Amino acid sequence: MLLGHPQDPHWPAPEAALTEARRFLATLKDRRVVVVPHPGVEGLTAGVLALRALQAAGARVTARVPDKGEHAFSPAMRDRLRLVAPDALVILEPANRPPPRADAGKTAGTESQGANATGSPNGIPSLVVAPQGTTDGYPGSTLLSARGLEPAVNASLLTYLLASPSVIPGPMEWLAVLGTVAAHGADAPIPFMKDALRRAGRTAVTEAVSLLNAARRSSRFAAPMALEVLLRAGSATDITRGNVPGVDTLHDCRLEVQRETARCSKTPPRTTNNIVFLLFSSEAQVHPQVAVRWAQRLPDHIVIAANTGYLPGKVDFSVRSRVPMVLEALLATLNFDPGVSDLSLPQADFLRLAASLGFKGLRGTDVERRGAFPG
Repeated sequence: MLLGHPQDPHWPAPEAALTEARRFLATLKDRRVVVVPHPGVEGLTAGVLALRALQAAGARVTARVPDKGEHAFSPAMRDRLRLVAPDALVILEPANRPPPRADAGKTAGTESQGANATGSPNGIPSLVVAPQGTTDGYPGSTLLSARGLEPAVNASLLTYLLASPSVIPGPMEWLAVLGTVAAHGADAPIPFMKDALRRAGRTAVTEAVSLLNAARRSSRFAAPMALEVLLRAGSATDITRGNVPGVDTLHDCRLEVQRETARCSKTPPRTTNNIVFLLFSSEAQVHPQVAVRWAQRLPDHIVIAANTGYLPGKVDFSVRSRVPMVLEALLATLNFDPGVSDLSLPQADFLRLAASLGFKGLRGTDVERRGAFPG
């Protein structure tokens, strides 16, 4: 049995939601459609599956990957989509994004890097594939969600099931496998996952996920190149063996991310109570990996890894802890959604946040974007 095809009317998505989403796709023949995937592996593989389904439906389809630090509903992304003037959008959200709320991610009058604006961008008819989405979070859009269902699924698996009536599903299964491994790991408790992973090649899949993920984490932000690689490839092995153009760039991205993660992990920590605070500058998105490394070293602490160099004028930071309940309590206290642990604030607001946590004495020069420095 193929991945995601257990003949269950309630999993991996309610049958009524799948029917409505397929009906939306069926209306797009000869229409101009833009696919907007999240730049992670889960979103990019879902993007390829959506592109194939829309091509089969006769749509005139292109893809637009959000830029560094953006998502489908960012103001700048909305402006670019308005210039393209599509007839419809297909938006692919990651499994780890919680359902948006009107007040989510705000503190000190600012917004997090999460979904801070929702609905149908610019009034364009939209299909949103969001594993944790709610109708309140995406008003005015057709929503395909798996919220509340077990085992948890991801955007690539939902899109694979959505696309299966339009394309031959067997040759597309490896894309759903890549997205599932990226979102939930190689041992995800998904029905038929073990067989699907064997067909795709476990070693090739995990290596391809690593390379593709590095594309968006690199300072060059090569997520659009990663999408091109996926569109050209016919299997995970095509990527790991370099059988398609663009793989060399992915290797360069991974090397940079590895070096930056190692460098920034050497940052001297500051501590107060049970919070460990690391402040560094890197144009690569390494703050999540740095936070994970330190949380593993100090399992009884909350780790905040703050990167002043990722986006101009912002401090991007990740909060990690081996004690989930403690982490959720801290995020709720700070008025952040407990489901979001990768955040972004303007410099001044981050300084106020740091002071409120007990890290006083930081100045504006401490969080200015600058060249490589470890602490």
